[in-house]
Amino acid sequence: MCEFCGMFGKEENIWYLNEENYGRQLYRRPKPGEKYIPEGIAYRRIRESLFMELGSSRINEPEKVPQVITRINDLYRANEPCQVVPLKDCLKIMDLSLPIASMSCICRRITRATDERSPEEYSCLGLGVGMLKWERWPERYRGGVNFMSPEEAKEWLIKWDKKGMMHCIMVYGIEEGNPFIGGICNCDYPDCIPIRHRLDYGITYNLLKAHFVAIADYDKCNDCGLCAQRCQFGAIKMEVTINKPNIDLKRCFGCGLCETGCKKGAIELIRREDLPGLKEEW
Repeated sequence: MCEFCGMFGKEENIWYLNEENYGRQLYRRPKPGEKYIPEGIAYRRIRESLFMELGSSRINEPEKVPQVITRINDLYRANEPCQVVPLKDCLKIMDLSLPIASMSCICRRITRATDERSPEEYSCLGLGVGMLKWERWPERYRGGVNFMSPEEAKEWLIKWDKKGMMHCIMVYGIEEGNPFIGGICNCDYPDCIPIRHRLDYGITYNLLKAHFVAIADYDKCNDCGLCAQRCQFGAIKMEVTINKPNIDLKRCFGCGLCETGCKKGAIELIRREDLPGLKEEW
């Protein structure tokens, strides 16, 4: 199990399947004249200054870059650790958290200068009590949100999975040993900021690997290569000599896009902890 399962799990279950992690109080009544920022996101001012320092260091003092990345990693670990989650577990999460609402993706707004303006386009998901105050954050929820039932949300997640979007939980603050899991992001490289941070900069806790890795069954494989096309992490390539997919388990994030996209059922997700060489690879 990952370190957060030990901290926030329940009965040896994966931490994001513990219903208690979706119900922490996120807001309080502000004092008169106070511009209140919830604890869950207050630390982001520090995060922003560190990323500014990272950009400056890369240009002017490259020898300081590893130190700055370590500080960013520590900040994410203590406040906002996010993790890749396969579709099958995303569907379980829909039965744990209410309300549920889809919204526009802030990653694509930043990286592509595109804005999703209708429920048909929305590709991010908000979970829990934070959605009851969505109108307080117009820069994040511009265009509104679309509230859904758990069953509608499951169909919505399946739609984005079919399109090739990986899924990750978004955490908004850890208070007194109790995280608030407040969203699910559906994204792809290079649009996704957490994926870019992990793959391009080594910021681990912005996107932890899933509790699973993908294993291919060559007897069932028909050599179509669709799994390699759907992988957002560069973990799959087609081997020239055998014309079969090779899955690099060290690079595999366990998102399950290869599994859900395989028409022959030739790929299976197994628990990371069951493989001695991978149980500490997060």
